[in-house]
Amino acid sequence: MRQIMILLMISLFTIGCTAKPEESNPEKEPKKEQQQQETEKKPETEKEAFGDSPQAADDSVLPKPGTSNEDDDGVVTLLKEAKLNETKTIGPIKMKVANVRVIEYKPSVDLVDFFHGYTHKDEKKFPYVRVNVVFENTSDDPIQFAPVSEVKTDQGQKVTWENDFYIEELNGEIKPGEKKMGSLGFIIDDTDPAKMKSLTLKTSEAFDKNKKKLAEPASFEVKFK
Repeated sequence: MRQIMILLMISLFTIGCTAKPEESNPEKEPKKEQQQQETEKKPETEKEAFGDSPQAADDSVLPKPGTSNEDDDGVVTLLKEAKLNETKTIGPIKMKVANVRVIEYKPSVDLVDFFHGYTHKDEKKFPYVRVNVVFENTSDDPIQFAPVSEVKTDQGQKVTWENDFYIEELNGEIKPGEKKMGSLGFIIDDTDPAKMKSLTLKTSEAFDKNKKKLAEPASFEVKFK
């Protein structure tokens, strides 16, 4: 009888041990699925790239000039828009300016201090230019490039790439074959947007990894109705 009991105990212990590896860990399964989803993420579309910015109220929902939107970041009003869709080549860089918007922005109270670094006035409301771009490196080498190095209004105001407050990291190195899409925002508080009829966008030069200039900058003329 004692031998039978010992054999039964060994059998039960063996079954228990072999069953453990088959048990699933509920904490690990979602992580595995999440990693797989992150790996399978599709490339960003232009609509997604030109969507809401964390630095400004969402203007992507504004259908035409004169319309406004208010959210947690403040209030934006679309003043002017030019749907350019113009493509130019800067050496190995192929770049399209999709559209340009002139927007009046009244930031929320918590964002006012952030914009003091971009304006020379103690302003609670100001106009800015939003530029939506798509560009790619068609070469087999990394290229240094800035899609908008300067904005110049027809009233003489110049704003350079250092003043881009959208901060989407579009400037700098673009890898071989890489395509970038996104927006840049430039405050034009020395310009009267109601009287502005045009502006000029200028890209940077294109440089290789050794800082050798490969191409001169290109200019885009933007006219508003």
